[in-house]
Amino acid sequence: MNKKYAFNIYIGLVSISILIYIGFVAYSGIVKRCQNKYGLSYNNKRKELGIPLIPPNWSVKERSEDYIGWSGSEKNVGHKRKSVTFSGCNIEGELDVFKLSNQNGEERLLEIQYNYPQKVESPTMIYTYQIGHYAKSISKIMADSLLNAENIQR
Repeated sequence: MNKKYAFNIYIGLVSISILIYIGFVAYSGIVKRCQNKYGLSYNNKRKELGIPLIPPNWSVKERSEDYIGWSGSEKNVGHKRKSVTFSGCNIEGELDVFKLSNQNGEERLLEIQYNYPQKVESPTMIYTYQIGHYAKSISKIMADSLLNAENIQR
């Protein structure tokens, strides 16, 4: 193989590698910019929809292409964390976890899952109450009652 041919192959491979890297960086930037629309600045829309807000003192703890995990204090009773899921630049759902006071030594959690409407579907909210390893679906009224009993704001 002559040197000119080998050099051209080398230049071609380096160029392809650079283009792939630039594409990856650009795609990551677009995804992050799309996801950032659904952070603290989206709280007004959450309030309008009746979804728990992201407290201003929280920070992003995990992030991937289709998920952001926010949290504050994991130890205290109250709003523990929020997960926001995406498909591209479209928000798909939010999951909020509330830590309730222990009952008979067992941890209690309340999860509120909001699924955004996709095309012809309606939005849904699912409430799950967990004591220890046992979980069951509950009504919005029951969920609100549990939060009120603990003096927890949505």
